[in-house]
Amino acid sequence: MRDAVASALRAALFDRRFQPGQPIVESAIAAEMKVSRGPVREALLLLTQEGLVTHSQNRGFAVLNFTEADHAAASQVRYPLETTALQLARLHQTPADILQLERIKRRMLENFRAGDARARLQDELDFHNLIWNLSGNAYLVSCLQRVTIPAFTYGAAYRMNRPDLTSELFDTQHQFYIDYLKGATTKTAAECVRFHLGLATPEPDTVPLPESSIPSAKPL
Repeated sequence: MRDAVASALRAALFDRRFQPGQPIVESAIAAEMKVSRGPVREALLLLTQEGLVTHSQNRGFAVLNFTEADHAAASQVRYPLETTALQLARLHQTPADILQLERIKRRMLENFRAGDARARLQDELDFHNLIWNLSGNAYLVSCLQRVTIPAFTYGAAYRMNRPDLTSELFDTQHQFYIDYLKGATTKTAAECVRFHLGLATPEPDTVPLPESSIPSAKPL
C-alpha cells in the first residue's frame, strides 16, 4: 500500500498537481485515495528520503521548491559522482548488463519520440540506476539517487532540461555511457558525463579520478 501511494504521489508531483512549496496534508491525500493515513505517511517519508518532498516537525510535509539554481547545483554534484560510478561500473559490467542497457535505451528513445515524458523519466532512472549499481558501491548509489531523483523529476516537470535536447542528442548521450562501459571509445568517463550533462570543461583541480587509475574494462 505504501508503494502504491508513493507511486501515485510521484506521478502527481511530475504532473504538477501541487505547487512548489505547497503543504501536503496527509488526511486529504488519504481521503482522496481512500486509504488510511498510515500508508500515506509512510509514502511521504519515502519521498522525503528521495528528496522529492520536505518534512519538518512543525510544518509537516511540503512539496520541494525546486528551482533552476537547484537543478544546476544538482548537475554540479552529480558530475563527479556519476563519473566515479561509470568508472567503477566498467570493471563489473557483463555482456548481459550491456544488453539490458541497450534495451532500456531503445525503450527510452521510443518514449522520447512519442512524447511520453513520464515513461521516459522512469526509463532514465532505470538506465542510470543499473550503471550506479554496477559500481558495487552502495554509498555512491545512495548519494546519486538522492541528488538525481529530484533533479530528474522536477527538471522534467518544469522543463529545466537542455533546450537543445533532440532525440538524436538524447540517443548519443546514453550511447556514450554504453560505449565507455564496453571499452569501445577513447573518451574518458568524465568526458562522457560532461557531455551528458552539458557541462563546460572543468578546471584541472575539479576533475574526478584520473582515468589512468581505473583498470581497463573487461572484454565482452
